[in-house]
Amino acid sequence: MSVETIAADTSPDPIVSLPLMRIGAIWGFLQMRPLRIAFSDGLSAEKPFESRILRLLSQRLQAVAADFDQADLLIYSDFGRRHQEFKGLKVYITGENMVPDFAECDLAYAPMALAGNPRSIRLPYYAQVLPHLGSLVRAAGYDPSESATRTRFCSFVASNPRGAARNRFFKMLHKRKPLVSAGRHFNTTGQPLADKLGFLRDFRFNLAFENSSSPGYVTEKLVEPLLMGVIPIYWGADDVGNDFNPECMIDVRKFADFEQAIDHILAVDEDPARRLGHLRATPFHGNREPACLGDDYLVRPLLELITSQARPGLRHYSERRLRAHTYESKLHQTFSSLRCRIESSLWKLGWR
Repeated sequence: MSVETIAADTSPDPIVSLPLMRIGAIWGFLQMRPLRIAFSDGLSAEKPFESRILRLLSQRLQAVAADFDQADLLIYSDFGRRHQEFKGLKVYITGENMVPDFAECDLAYAPMALAGNPRSIRLPYYAQVLPHLGSLVRAAGYDPSESATRTRFCSFVASNPRGAARNRFFKMLHKRKPLVSAGRHFNTTGQPLADKLGFLRDFRFNLAFENSSSPGYVTEKLVEPLLMGVIPIYWGADDVGNDFNPECMIDVRKFADFEQAIDHILAVDEDPARRLGHLRATPFHGNREPACLGDDYLVRPLLELITSQARPGLRHYSERRLRAHTYESKLHQTFSSLRCRIESSLWKLGWR
């Protein structure tokens, strides 16, 4: 399947002609009871992002959280198959590196959006976590001088071993200049991590590799070091520059190979002025949040689906494996995952 992305500032806004108050009035006229919304397969009404969805909808129409069997609308994700039992309208939301499948749902929010499909809304995972982690908009007078003088080199935090590029780069950089790894994967501290953001704050750099590379797939791996005044060493989405200022990070994909990238990182580490330049760069272009962080961007497609009185589409379910489109085949994915797991196990045994 060929896929294309929709940039954040050009993503479809299908109901821009309907003021939000009119939408609420239409729903109130059509329905005398509240819209009942359920979450499943990894999503829950108690989580920050899902709570935000409920709050935004309830500000525009009568909407309440409901049990699965009583819901009018289901919002689901990748971690389970209970959604296959639901017969009503379905909205798929994922922060994983997945391609939306409209044989399963009526609307999809995903890091990768299908160009020209108004039911496909680009929503990177970083946009799902940032509102409750904090803001990357720099306040007037922002001074990163303290961050530039930190004494510890580079941190790494990962629990998932299934990232071949991440594993290889970590080992290569670690041989040149040791990193401190506090996650379960490639751990060097000998103890569990209690506070990731607090841990990151002690370092000049953070190895911020995604587990796979695909357009739009930008996660908390990038935003967490930026929030803590740390320079991310990033690898992942080749279009990360659509939303983020390239000067706020070191993008490994911009170099001919990993060795060249590591040479550059070590040179920047030896030069406080260059480090300060990265830290002073605003994470977002023009120091303004991308459109995908806005409330209206999130809620308007949902409101259009609800008020259109659309009927659920015909469903067809197939096996869906996380990140499957980034591999040549299922066999390639299986062997790659196995190799990464073996690497992680050998590290724990001291074979490095």
